[in-house]
Amino acid sequence: MSDQLILVTDHGTQLNAKIELHEQGLVLHSRSGTDRNRDYRAALEMLLSRLDGAQITYRIYLDSQPVQGIDLADRELSFDRLSPVATRFDELVRAMNKGSSSHGAWRRLFIETSGTKPVRLRQVVEGQRNITRLPASELRKVTTAHIHNAVQKLLGGSDAPNFAPSRDYDAFTDTGIPLAPKKVFGLALKEALGIEAFPGHFSAGWGQISFELLEQADLWIARKKEGVARPKPDPKVIEAQLGDFVPTEEERSWIEGNPKIVSHLKRERAPGLAKEKREAFIAEHKRLFCEDCKFDPMEKYGPEAGSACIEVHHHRTHLANMEPGHKTSIEDLKCLCANCHRVLHRKLALGLTVP
Repeated sequence: MSDQLILVTDHGTQLNAKIELHEQGLVLHSRSGTDRNRDYRAALEMLLSRLDGAQITYRIYLDSQPVQGIDLADRELSFDRLSPVATRFDELVRAMNKGSSSHGAWRRLFIETSGTKPVRLRQVVEGQRNITRLPASELRKVTTAHIHNAVQKLLGGSDAPNFAPSRDYDAFTDTGIPLAPKKVFGLALKEALGIEAFPGHFSAGWGQISFELLEQADLWIARKKEGVARPKPDPKVIEAQLGDFVPTEEERSWIEGNPKIVSHLKRERAPGLAKEKREAFIAEHKRLFCEDCKFDPMEKYGPEAGSACIEVHHHRTHLANMEPGHKTSIEDLKCLCANCHRVLHRKLALGLTVP
């Protein structure tokens, strides 16, 4: 029993690829010439992404006519299941052409998904074909609070099963954890509008509303592919974020590499807060010293000059859990020597995990 499927991208484009649904999985027919199944690569990558997103376990076998008489176990293709989808495709091509003089042939494949009912498999593979793109006015109902809630759900082990793992971008949290941007925005959209959100509801990428709102919520988005640089931040946007805040030359270099650090620096400069933290720290420890490296400048430079070596840092752990309107308290702050403080700011600017 076989049934042909129609594969449509999240943007509504139907692919030129023959895919059949079988009781034990899927068959992707080979590409031939310039026209037949010309979207073979896009189809296979999309199949893998959608199966991954639905958490469906699968094995892939060469299924060309000359090998159909060979035991299935002897024609299984190996690939790294944890690698990006594009990398998996290249590994599969090398495996399917092993021992052959052809290096570019894209052959018929059998994707076994034992245990998954055909009805469920069809739903996963074909996706939601009748979904229409939401207008900007609806997408902008997603607030920073919705996005923060979505991040916390994903970090807590929940998933957005309607969205496949990201192929091209990562959205980094304040602690450097990468999340799939569409999963984050999809969950946020679901909460904001009270709907079941699907990829077809919005577009992802630079210049799209989803990415704009994710970055406004302090997520740092970067391409997965090496050698592809993130667009340089617009100086006008940076100046608008700075407002009356005047950064040092070193701080400005950090901001140009990662504009979201502006809010961090502003919180550290909150009037009176650093003074309050210093006084509370001295009351508890009888002196100022670096909480990270334990350097005590008072011993080396004396109490008056030494105090200039200790700066107040807005602790990153608290930033990661902030909700809109959060008011900084002295518990959010750390006393650090100038060296440790600058190292932490550099890590923030680079999107690295800070302990």
